[in-house]
Amino acid sequence: MAAPNYQLVMRSGPAQGKVFPLEKEELFIGRDLANDIVINDPEVSRRHSRLVSQAGGYVLEDMGSTNGTFVNGQRLSGPYILQPTEIITLGEHVTLAYEAVVVDADATLVSPAARDTIPQPMTPPVTPPPAAFQPAPTPIPPQPSFSGQVPPGPVIAVEPPPPAKKKGSRLWLILLILVVLFLVCACVGVFYYIDTNSLWCSVLPFIPGCP
Repeated sequence: MAAPNYQLVMRSGPAQGKVFPLEKEELFIGRDLANDIVINDPEVSRRHSRLVSQAGGYVLEDMGSTNGTFVNGQRLSGPYILQPTEIITLGEHVTLAYEAVVVDADATLVSPAARDTIPQPMTPPVTPPPAAFQPAPTPIPPQPSFSGQVPPGPVIAVEPPPPAKKKGSRLWLILLILVVLFLVCACVGVFYYIDTNSLWCSVLPFIPGCP
């Protein structure tokens, strides 16, 4: 059997469904155009992670990215040996499926992404069994029509409307409060003016101590 080839398939992200063949000993993933696998997403760092080939697959390592590299929901803190069908997540929105594709004359292992595109055999439509015989429903005799007075129906109690609020009394109350406030302010102003100008003897000459 031939050695398997490995690839990444973007499950979610800016290029959903795109296949990235892994054909080098070392590959870099990131937002920068200098990477081997370029993913233009704001949550992907300029150089996010690295893939290193080894016997039997690839080792994934985070390159100090801001939003982290995850495998099956676990954040990487060191090199990780990938297994086929595992899911790589970069940040929160970019997911990549790690797949192995084996092509051989005797046997072929198709990756999950290719397996989804294989047309499935059509199943013949299932004819429902004939419905059991049911007797025809008995016709309902027509109701007699009433002539003259119509029989009384159920009495529906009608609640009286809520009493309207008296807006006039509220307006008079507001006016009264404004008048009282005005009078209080006027008295305070007069007292302040008399006291400031020492006019108590002129206004109230009968106060003791006035000449």
